[in-house]
Amino acid sequence: MRRALHIKELALVGVLAGSTAILSCPSVQAAGFIDLDFENTPSVIGLGVGMVPDYTGSDDYTFGVAPFFRYTFKGQERYVQLIANELTVNVLDDEMFRFGPLLNYRFGRDDSIDDPMVSRMKEIDDTVEAGAFADIVWVSATEKRQRFILGAKVYQDVGDESDGFRANLGARYWQPVAKPVDLSLSAGIVYQDDKYADHYFGVDADNVGTSGLPFFTADGGLNEYYAIVGANIYLSKNWLMSVGLRASTIAGDPGDSPIVDQQGDSTQWIGGIGVGYILW
Repeated sequence: MRRALHIKELALVGVLAGSTAILSCPSVQAAGFIDLDFENTPSVIGLGVGMVPDYTGSDDYTFGVAPFFRYTFKGQERYVQLIANELTVNVLDDEMFRFGPLLNYRFGRDDSIDDPMVSRMKEIDDTVEAGAFADIVWVSATEKRQRFILGAKVYQDVGDESDGFRANLGARYWQPVAKPVDLSLSAGIVYQDDKYADHYFGVDADNVGTSGLPFFTADGGLNEYYAIVGANIYLSKNWLMSVGLRASTIAGDPGDSPIVDQQGDSTQWIGGIGVGYILW
């Protein structure tokens, strides 16, 4: 028993150390591609690959890799979870309610993107967002793998980049369709304040650079709607494959920005696949 615990601890330390190296690679400009869900796997560690837009609103895509893990404390509902660039900690030991802090590494926009005009704008630096999340979970009394989750997340830029605020409200439904397969459906909306929206979607004298794009002021609001289809496939007692596809629409002023409407696309796709080792 002591040896098994030691192996788990080493695995968790390894993925935390590895995440720093992987996320610092230029190929991972928007590691949100691994928008996977390990709801029915209490503890797992793994690596994912995926496809993401060059920048939010781009119609060019790139590939990247990122780690993930979820560790649920034995005999409790509390957990620590890392999905690519977002870390969450559930501090409540409750089957129905979850709440805790989150940290998100928000990738910026640099001159390495493919679009010839947007790449000549002033670069946006990477930053850190801090916030919190809360979930309400309803679990079927007859099938523990069948569950519905209503959740919210709030993010505040603390890296002195946009100084903006955003929030996400979403719902997720899990349904086993075979002994080794769980399917999930998710949908949600994203709110951004004026600072956040204008920083990432506006064009003005300070950021236009040599792009030649027309000036544009982006106001905040409900600026994104999304849906996700995912699946967890249990390959064996210890190995899991998880896949996810996210489709979203950039709406409101950000959708009308020349960065999106003229140079990119308001419809965004993110796809990812991960392989994980289940820690029993």
